[in-house]
Amino acid sequence: MTRKMNEWILSQVVGGTLDSVAEEMSAAVTRTARSPIFNEAHDFTTGIFDFSEGSSRLVAQAPGCTLHLYAIVSAVDQLMETFKNDLHPGDILLVNDPYHGGSHSLDWTIVMPVFHGRRPILLPSVRSHMGDNGGPVAGGYNPRSRDIWHDGLRIPPLKLYERGEKRLDVFEMILGNNRLKHWLEGDLDAMIGACKMAAERIDQLLERYGAPSVVQAIDQRIRYTETRVREEISSWPDGVYTAETYADHDFQGNRDIKVRATVTVKGSDLEIDFTGSSPQAAGFINSPLSNTTSFAFVAVSTCCDESIPINEGYMNPVKVTAPLGTVVNPRLPAPCGHATACVGAEIAEAVLLAISQCAPERAGVNAHKLPLAYSNGTYADGRPWVNLNFYGYTGGAGGAFQTDGWGLYPPVMTGVILPSIEMNELQYPSRVLKHEYVPDFTGPGQYRGAPGLEVKIQHLEKSYTSVMMAGVRNTTRGLAGGGDAPSNLVILDDRRTEPLEVRETAFHVGMEPGGIITFHRAGGGGWGHPYARDPERVLEDVRNGLVTASAAETEYGVVIEEESGLLRVNGRLTEQLRSQSDTR
Repeated sequence: MTRKMNEWILSQVVGGTLDSVAEEMSAAVTRTARSPIFNEAHDFTTGIFDFSEGSSRLVAQAPGCTLHLYAIVSAVDQLMETFKNDLHPGDILLVNDPYHGGSHSLDWTIVMPVFHGRRPILLPSVRSHMGDNGGPVAGGYNPRSRDIWHDGLRIPPLKLYERGEKRLDVFEMILGNNRLKHWLEGDLDAMIGACKMAAERIDQLLERYGAPSVVQAIDQRIRYTETRVREEISSWPDGVYTAETYADHDFQGNRDIKVRATVTVKGSDLEIDFTGSSPQAAGFINSPLSNTTSFAFVAVSTCCDESIPINEGYMNPVKVTAPLGTVVNPRLPAPCGHATACVGAEIAEAVLLAISQCAPERAGVNAHKLPLAYSNGTYADGRPWVNLNFYGYTGGAGGAFQTDGWGLYPPVMTGVILPSIEMNELQYPSRVLKHEYVPDFTGPGQYRGAPGLEVKIQHLEKSYTSVMMAGVRNTTRGLAGGGDAPSNLVILDDRRTEPLEVRETAFHVGMEPGGIITFHRAGGGGWGHPYARDPERVLEDVRNGLVTASAAETEYGVVIEEESGLLRVNGRLTEQLRSQSDTR
């Protein structure tokens, strides 16, 4: 066997081993964490970084919350830059600050350097969405936020453990600034425990193959990913492609916040420039550079073959530019609390709209325009609870070439698991009364978006709900001639007054016991002109209750008839109707 073949095999073995370690970390967090956000919804990501040359490189990552995909990279970079001259075996690091590699301050990142000899060589890490982060509002989403401190507790790079010893003063400071201490302490222990378990696995790997061989294998795997990504980019026509999209508002009365992306393809290099985006906003939708870069890379990665390993090689061919002082790279102290939904959704959407101009068959609608409504209250024993009402965010995935929109979560959240209703009703004083697809509530296209839903959640005890709407006026866009998604809507009904239809925002609305939150969560945008959809697929959607016969005719140009109790396509009338349109 040749030396090159041996090196290739070793790179696959080492890469596969580290992938497995990241997945084992993910399983450990799920099984040991306390909060439903972790153990039910799986709103976290685990990864492993190389630090053999004194700078961090992403090596492996388990499937998790996709919007964390590259945001974790910036956080690890900041932690290692801060402590690179003060690292010791047993150190465990933490950061959540959006201006130190974070996204919004609800996402916390933990890193545990693994040493070989006297040098840190590999870095297991966990990035997680926490149930609360202090600040004025339970749950951390504060639509009245005017600066970063209104978003919640800022944690700059610090050490939770030093030389293996727990820093009790730091822990107590963090726990003392959190409403959900009973969750937070267990969740931090789960993240730390996963990193310690990974450290043991990494030690075994280094002992078996030796540090030089492991690092060489990592180098080769990163080069392999970069080669594959460059091959993909090289298949797109050279040129400059620009697209714009808008967030409805910034929750402070300013509307139509623009995100503009200029994508330049030059050989195997890709540049994404956000020049022309709106100035930083007064409200909490500003996206720090790490969050902007993450959403840009999420968009690019969805356009590439899913068999390509996720690691540093994905980033090497891509350059991201975002002018300082804009909504995609704000100056301190601009608030950032909602950035992972808004304007994160628009960042990914603008990039995909631009790429669809040169590679339409690779670009799908990465919808994430969430109608966010979360509730809080107290249990009978006085402990507070925060419910993110995950069921209301499902839906919104767009169509792509040769596939309809699929699943319940939009693609940037595909690693998040929809909690079981039974467990949710055990953990919260709530009931999920309805969670159903709605006909004609998605973007039509040759490949339609995922169906939209109607969701009803009832809280059995007095509670408070805040609503942050998106995708009402500026809905999720279709691609390649596909139709845009319809509008989202949330209705608050406390059963005592007139129901409140929320089109922009509602803050800390008191809900009496039995009050109901109704989500009308739109489906995703379509791909390709609806008249190009196979009439038999339209008929199947009508039979399944996803499209009505009238919409089949008006949106898709397909005439559905009933004959002997069965639905069928009238081919003659369909051809006649479609022939009247010059768009296929």
